[in-house]
This record gives sequence, C-alpha cells and structure tokens, in this order.
Amino acid sequence: MAIITLTTDFGTADGYVGAMKGVIARLAGSPAPAVVDLAHDIPPGDIAHAAWVIATSTTEFPHGSIHVVVVDPGVGGTRREVVVRARGRWYVGPDNGVFAYVAEPSSEAYAIENERFRAERVSRTFHGRDVFASTAAAIASGEDPATAGRSVQLAGELPWGPREPATGRIVHIDRFGNLISDFPEAEAGRSVAIAGTVLPLLATYENVPPGELLAYIGSAGTVEIAVRDGRADRRLGLARGALVLPVPSESVGQGPYR
Repeated sequence: MAIITLTTDFGTADGYVGAMKGVIARLAGSPAPAVVDLAHDIPPGDIAHAAWVIATSTTEFPHGSIHVVVVDPGVGGTRREVVVRARGRWYVGPDNGVFAYVAEPSSEAYAIENERFRAERVSRTFHGRDVFASTAAAIASGEDPATAGRSVQLAGELPWGPREPATGRIVHIDRFGNLISDFPEAEAGRSVAIAGTVLPLLATYENVPPGELLAYIGSAGTVEIAVRDGRADRRLGLARGALVLPVPSESVGQGPYR
C-alpha cells in the first residue's frame, strides 16, 4: 500500500485539504493509499517552517512514500511545480525552497508537465488539488515519477541559504519557543554561543533551574536553545537566521563571546 502525507498551510476550516484527499481517492485506484495528515497549521506562506517540518518528520516514513507539500505563496506564478526524489522518498510541491532541507546532491527533480500528472483544467490558485494531489495519486497508482516532465535543477532557496561549515543558524522556532538550529551535533563541540551568550551543551531541561537558558541536542540531531519552563525566543529576542557558533573549550567561562 502506498503512503501519501500532506503538509499544507490550509488549516482545516475551508475544505482545501478535503478536496486534495478527494482527488487522491478518485485517482489513486485500488488498493487506496494511506493518506496521513502531517501538518495543516503551517503559518500561512511560511516556506521555511514547512521545509523544516518535512525534513524532520518524513524520514520516519518508509522508502518510496510520497510527501505532498503545499505552502505556496507564489501559486500560479513563475515557480515550477516539481516532483523530487530525495532520501529514498518522493516529494511533490512547488520549487520555492520548501525542499531545501531534504534535497541532496544526488537528488532527482522533475518538472510536473505531463498531462497524466495534472488535472485536465488547472486552477491558477489551487495547484494543491489540480497538480500536487494529482501527481501524488499518479505515483501511488504506479506512474513513474521520472516521466512527469523534464529533469530540472531545484532553484528555490531559503533566505539564509545553505549552512556554512562549522556554523549554524536558527532555522525553526517551535510552539514552545525553542530555538532550533541546523548545527549538527558532530560539529558543535561541547559549548555554543548565541547572541553573545555561551552555553554548554547539556543533556536535559532538568540540568538547569526553572527560567534558565540551556543548549542541548534535540531530536533532529542539531543544537537547540531553550528556557526551562519558558520561551527562548522571547528571552533572547531572536528570529530565524540568528547565528549559532561553536566555542573553543579554552574560551568557556571567559565572558561574552562574539
């Protein structure tokens, strides 16, 4: 049985998600694929938020699964509709940066041009239904994604671009106010600096008193900054894009770090 996940900024009040599911049910054939709602409360138009969500959750699904992402403020414009093979899975959505974290040098990307992958009539404002759901259904029913259209290079990027070696950036702020970086554990060392503050990497929230800042390795394998029983984003006044730097061991305990 094929598995299709849906990640959108549509919410659930307007029927857009239901329409996409209807297309999949009508076109995917039998046996019907399992359709999983990954997230539908992505902040409207927040491409970077969606990029992090799919990068940190879709790898829990089996190889060959299909992941539809519709956070598409440029719908109907010049950005391409694409299907991407990355990490052994298929990703379907706009080429606007939403695949920045899942794409790898070895990834394949194809423009969705073939009429077998698109609705007969495509709305200028609802590619989620008429292009992306249709494409997911086609793949689930056995169509070769490589026949969706010509091979392309992904063009979409996030505002802060690719990560530089030995540095990280805050790329996501979760609903608890935790500052989540793209700085991998292997490069972080034993302490990190953010906004001039040096924090040793600790194991759990219980390693600091309530209200104190801490750094730790989160579930994605990257450095996170939190406040125990509080919000790090408000404490530090930081937004996505803020730098996270490694701190040489000899610099720990010597005051503010720049």
